[in-house]
Amino acid sequence: MKDAGGFETLFDHDDHNESPSTGLIKKTGEILPIAPILHKVKWAGESALQLSFPPPVEPVISAEPPAIEMTQVSEIQSILDTTSDGIVLLSEDGEILSVNASAETLFSTTFDAAVGEQFNTLFAPESHRDITDYIESISQPGIRGVFQKGLDTIGKVGNEGVIPIYLTVARLETSGKLCAVVRDMSSWKKTEQELIRSRREAERASEEKSEFLAKVSHEIRTPLNAIIGFSDLMIEQRFGPIESKRYREYLQDINRSGKHVLELVNDLLDLSKIESGKVDLDFEAVNLNTIATECVALMQPNANANRIIIRTSLSRSVPKVVADTRSIKQIIINLLSNAIKYSPSSSQVIVSTVYEDNGEVALRIRDAGNGMDDEEIVEALKPYSRLRGAAETSEIGTGLGLSLTKALVEANRAIFGLESEPGVGTIAHVQFPVQRVLTE
Repeated sequence: MKDAGGFETLFDHDDHNESPSTGLIKKTGEILPIAPILHKVKWAGESALQLSFPPPVEPVISAEPPAIEMTQVSEIQSILDTTSDGIVLLSEDGEILSVNASAETLFSTTFDAAVGEQFNTLFAPESHRDITDYIESISQPGIRGVFQKGLDTIGKVGNEGVIPIYLTVARLETSGKLCAVVRDMSSWKKTEQELIRSRREAERASEEKSEFLAKVSHEIRTPLNAIIGFSDLMIEQRFGPIESKRYREYLQDINRSGKHVLELVNDLLDLSKIESGKVDLDFEAVNLNTIATECVALMQPNANANRIIIRTSLSRSVPKVVADTRSIKQIIINLLSNAIKYSPSSSQVIVSTVYEDNGEVALRIRDAGNGMDDEEIVEALKPYSRLRGAAETSEIGTGLGLSLTKALVEANRAIFGLESEPGVGTIAHVQFPVQRVLTE
């Protein structure tokens, strides 16, 4: 062994490397990487040294994820800079650590000028207390890392003035830092003010219209009542006969026209009051069956004159509903009047009430008139519209009947609808929801 060069000839040796050799020279001259281990052993009853050559252990690569590369950080920063909301990163004591481009623009500041300042400096002095309390509430147990309800506050725009701000703050669980999102509410506030102004103008216009109609109706009613009253006396010939038949016909025309104008004025005034929300309704427990029976009796002479039969199908199980008695009577009379007006002679009109399975109460008035398609139903519900077939009747109308009826139904918190089929007839529905039904 010694003649062959000694023990060292078995190993790869670097004269410039003082560390132990880690290469074993094979017979072929190939170097085999090794990790030699020298330890004591017993040999023939004496201590000896043993050198073993286990294969080198491959280094274990950590399973931890690699750190985010700088390019990724740059991309995230670019994304934050493109958002319309300002984003401000804060330390636990409220010191500004970072701001995105939107926050710089919003507060008319720069990154370098903002970093290191207290967050409160971005806001008007009167908002400092609210912001401090808000941030402190974020730090309370049970709400860490959860976005709380935002705070309406006032931000400073450099030396130019102030703007309304909506502020939301959350705590980052991993670092304990705070992330503040600030949104410029200037456009929202402007829109809100415009809506408020428009609503006030609409309310003022509605009040002026109602006041105008009230004055006009008062001025018109006085002479109209005189015209109608005197024409009634003359038609009845209380103070002597009117010989000319044509004069008597003229008087009837005057009387009928006067009543029509008075009806139009009253309907206009009622519709105006409902639209402005000034209609006086006295809500109470109303028995629909009783009111329907009274209205049928009231309209029976009119139906008889047109040779129309009014039938009723009133369910005894129908409970009382919360409504205004006077307006419910007007609704039923209006619907009965329309049904009679547009039904052919020798037909029938059916008035029914029903207690629905879903707890609602329905009032229905069915006629056998010409009926309508969907487009005609929409048109019929518009003010001043005349239903198809009106020209075929001798009756005149204001064109406000259905629109006024619908408004009265909705004022009673009920739902109005028309179900119709050309050539078959029409069913008018007044549906009282469960909330308006009084059950025992």
